[in-house]
Amino acid sequence: MAPATRPSFEVVGSGDPVILIPGTFADRRTWLKQVGALSSRFQLVLFDPRGVGETPDPGLAFTPDDLAEDVVAVMDAAGVGRAHLVGHSLGAHLALLVAARWPERVRRVVAAGPTLFMDAYLLTVMDEWESLARSNMPVHDLNQGLVLLAFGRATFERLVPAIVREMDRRPISRETILRYVECDRRQDLRALAGRIDAPVLVLCGEEDALPGAGQARATARAVPGAQVEILSGLGHSPHIEAPPAFNRLVTTFLSR
Repeated sequence: MAPATRPSFEVVGSGDPVILIPGTFADRRTWLKQVGALSSRFQLVLFDPRGVGETPDPGLAFTPDDLAEDVVAVMDAAGVGRAHLVGHSLGAHLALLVAARWPERVRRVVAAGPTLFMDAYLLTVMDEWESLARSNMPVHDLNQGLVLLAFGRATFERLVPAIVREMDRRPISRETILRYVECDRRQDLRALAGRIDAPVLVLCGEEDALPGAGQARATARAVPGAQVEILSGLGHSPHIEAPPAFNRLVTTFLSR
């Protein structure tokens, strides 16, 4: 295991604590459309995972377990004993992993676009991402390739060009990308999901081209009592593609 890293973080708002956990290659800015809507009801803890935003990459390989320990380190640093967890993509996997390993720290979980385990399709996507990172293609083309599957077609033209421009402005090193690819390959909650006793809401866009609705439903079946919502017309990133709908679902579920 890599040594625990305490990521750069900030606290916004007041109320019950909510830890917002970004997905692969994303930093705290992925939650910009949630801050205004949720901070009046909740104390939001936003952070940059290792190697992105303001958190340095320690330069060592890491696993989902290492990143889950980073989430707990953020909670400790923020003085949060117990919190709701809201995660997207790899962040959804980490939220569930924290709930399984540290149940006393977790109240409720919203898992958007989770992966229960890496099936053949997802492993092939990882192979493609690795090839992109090892290539000599320009940074812009690399970034575009990394986000190609992350949004539904209805919102692709509206959102992706601006997101890629921002990635170009603050590029992630290719070494960090490769470490995330290897970390993603090791996602597997099948042995732990049954231990989760926190209430869980699984969200997934019906057009999600990464884990997809099949993985979302499988995750909900594996976690005792979990609920699942498949969101019409959306892809892998509902918090960015349809913030009002996403924020309503999160607020309603966490307020129970």
